[in-house]
Amino acid sequence: MKTFALILVLALLALPALAGEHAMATKSGWFDLEHCDFCKNLLKDPELLHHMTWETHKIDNGMMYISTCDPAYAESYAACNAAMEKLGNDMMTGAVDPTTVQMCGSCAAFGELMMAGVTMENIDGEAADISLVTSSDAEMVDKLHAYADRNNKEMDELMASSGGHGDHPAH
Repeated sequence: MKTFALILVLALLALPALAGEHAMATKSGWFDLEHCDFCKNLLKDPELLHHMTWETHKIDNGMMYISTCDPAYAESYAACNAAMEKLGNDMMTGAVDPTTVQMCGSCAAFGELMMAGVTMENIDGEAADISLVTSSDAEMVDKLHAYADRNNKEMDELMASSGGHGDHPAH
């Protein structure tokens, strides 16, 4: 389904610019841009991640992603999203066996949250894309908060191994 791919795309937008000499994976494998079949799409245009920003925030009933992309890279951003959406759709329809898809920890965990029934709302703006991932179930909200915390923690570790946060916000 389109929703599955969109959720994975949004999870991946939590990644900062990691091309060039930067690390491509965390030690735990939570993020792995080179080996995750979804994340690989972020590297097709080696400049894309350098022209994006991201933020992940916990909110009362879940979490929120805010991402931006320089207009000059909108085509690359759209192509990346389309490729991830196609893979997600192919997995959901059975065209691709999900057991053959390699995913980093972040993508796999987010897919599990989506399959557990979180609600997704997307606002595609001129200056930023905002995604709300929410639930009315307190246990699921706790899982969303834990996911956001882990993404931020692992990203901080990845950025520290890369020499800093660059243009992306610290957590």
